[in-house]
Amino acid sequence: MKNKNIQFPTVLPFSIKGKILVGILRILYSVIGLFFRKWKSPVANFEENPAFFKVHDILYLGYKYYIKPPYQYPSHIVEHFQNQNFDFLLPNNFEVESKVSVSVGGDLMPYEWIQKPYTEHLWDEVGEFFFGADIVFANLETPIDTNKPASLVPEVMLSDMHFNGNAEMFEIFSGNGKYKGYDVLSTANNHSMDMGVEGVLATIRFLEQKHIAYTGTAKSPQERQNFPILERKGIKIAFIAYTYSLNQFLLSPQESYLVNTERLNTPNVDLKQIKEDVLHAHKQGADLVMLSMHTGNAYQVYPSEHTVNIYHRIFEECGVDAILGSHPHNPQPMEKYVFTCPITQRQKQGFAIYSLADFVAYDIFVLDRLIPLLKLHIVKGTTEEGKIHTQIEAIEVKPVYNWGKKDVSKGKEMRFLDLERLIEKIQANQTPKFMSKLCEKEALYLYEYWKEVFKS
Repeated sequence: MKNKNIQFPTVLPFSIKGKILVGILRILYSVIGLFFRKWKSPVANFEENPAFFKVHDILYLGYKYYIKPPYQYPSHIVEHFQNQNFDFLLPNNFEVESKVSVSVGGDLMPYEWIQKPYTEHLWDEVGEFFFGADIVFANLETPIDTNKPASLVPEVMLSDMHFNGNAEMFEIFSGNGKYKGYDVLSTANNHSMDMGVEGVLATIRFLEQKHIAYTGTAKSPQERQNFPILERKGIKIAFIAYTYSLNQFLLSPQESYLVNTERLNTPNVDLKQIKEDVLHAHKQGADLVMLSMHTGNAYQVYPSEHTVNIYHRIFEECGVDAILGSHPHNPQPMEKYVFTCPITQRQKQGFAIYSLADFVAYDIFVLDRLIPLLKLHIVKGTTEEGKIHTQIEAIEVKPVYNWGKKDVSKGKEMRFLDLERLIEKIQANQTPKFMSKLCEKEALYLYEYWKEVFKS
């Protein structure tokens, strides 16, 4: 961060027990870090896959989380994102016939804070913006098996975590019953198998009962290619989802249909199946294809070089229109990528966001508390040659501060606050009364991060 006047810890626990544990971990990792000075830069080709972890991989991930994320990135990576232009050009004399909007959110996770008493005002400032789109999408990063108790994300992560949500959490995820909720969710992520095969199937049944489309998991090999193609106003959009890992779980060949999994954090990963899915989507009539990619490296300001390369390969080899990245937990930048579509052989303007970050969640890692709410505007019409054409026309992104009450001895509360509006209030000495000085400082810190790294 360039503004050295605003300093903030990497993690900010909220309970006494959490503060003690983090204090101990920071001492241990500070000593370990003396022997791994190379960690100031991202480790090249770090797969970050627990199924293949070695001891130094675990130590590296813990150091990034508890002590300091990498802060030195290749200059060409930084310049690539800082020089982005998000003007999406329409064909000459293009006649627009239809428009739709797609809201895109990040990770929905079963934190202990996601309870009714703590979230009464969660959506007050941003619910209309997010749920007001024609199609609403996010990454459901937990099974929801209502036959099993909720299994929550611990405040301090010290071991394998097996998540499970419940119906109350899902209602909070979906806007507390005040908005229309989700049209489609990705169910392919590293926690998909936390409740086993039955958890995958129970989650599908739960979403089907609520008439919400899902993508990335399937009940049978025959259903694997039945990913959703949603039509709004005559525009058909396919949603495909893949994950790089299932944590320590590995699917047998006979179970591979359950979750779309490829080792997407390895440089030479085979993209054949993704390409086949994109082709199948177009054969089924899709005008535009969005790929939810659960991959990348966590707790980094910028994506690793191998992640950028894989995203570009997916555009060029598979022909997707948009890549919606998740897993890194804090926001990572967006890009417009111009390439030749392998399906049509015509130039295409692709869009990618490398990390949508935590969404309905509350982690102690401070940068996780900045949420980019994204809205894609899509148009369909006729070119001057008389051909039907569909593309992204524009993007909107609203920075949101995931505010949480710091003095939990007086109770817990979460609110999503429009960050730019909040900063205006702070600068006018009109900070909301429910915010402490520490919250004010946290909001200013996140705003600096937003301006420097993420703002288009």
